[in-house]
Amino acid sequence: MKFLLLLVFPVLLTNLNADSKSRILVYSWANENYVRLIDGNGHILPEICAFLEGNYYPDPLNEGSEDISFDRLIKLLAPEMMKQNFILDQPPEVSDYILLVNWGFTEEVTEDSMDFFEEEIIFIESEDGYIEEVSTNSSNEFSSLGRDNSKLIGAMKMSQLYPYSLKRKLLLEASEEKRLFVNITAFSKLHLVEKKDSDALEAEWITFLSIPFYGIEVDEAVKSIAEMGSRYMGSDWETPSFLDFHDKNFSTEPNQLEYLGVEED
Repeated sequence: MKFLLLLVFPVLLTNLNADSKSRILVYSWANENYVRLIDGNGHILPEICAFLEGNYYPDPLNEGSEDISFDRLIKLLAPEMMKQNFILDQPPEVSDYILLVNWGFTEEVTEDSMDFFEEEIIFIESEDGYIEEVSTNSSNEFSSLGRDNSKLIGAMKMSQLYPYSLKRKLLLEASEEKRLFVNITAFSKLHLVEKKDSDALEAEWITFLSIPFYGIEVDEAVKSIAEMGSRYMGSDWETPSFLDFHDKNFSTEPNQLEYLGVEED
């Protein structure tokens, strides 16, 4: 399996009220047997999909966050997904794929909720040969609440690939923020119809979208993550990359299929 992770973060995340659009997180995975088909001209062929309402996670603290209805959500998601040739909101009987949507808010981790797991002290040798003592309690481990959040935004899976790195630090910080998130899981209708009760349920692809919910309106937040993430739905990337939504080299036009000027780690 390969993985896709797009983290859009500034180098310093000390100010949670910074531009939310510069810190969008997209994680996308695709089944190894799933491939989006293209025609002879290289254009993605349409896939007929039906949305299925999943679970909604309201703001746990209800600090001014308005509820987001399912109908409102998919109306905001659909335009960007349609640019990627997903034919949406069709009756299940004519659809090729069922898109299960879970959405809502994560809870910001505060000092009162800093309930860490058992502390572990490890020793890391740096590139210059120095040995550094690191506490997983303070610098490299999710708090209990952060761990729950990380599962909702897709950070937990990726963090396992980077035990001690800047990428893990960014994933930890993302899991401690209050975020608006949307998770979409695609199932083949044929698989659902033919699946026996004893068979495991298999997804074709899964995409996690999230954005810090500070100083941003709901509609703008959903549109932003849809624009950043919809082009990766159904795709699978080997190497995580950090991108900036405001980078002028980043193309958001539907006929442009590349991110330009991306600096690889």
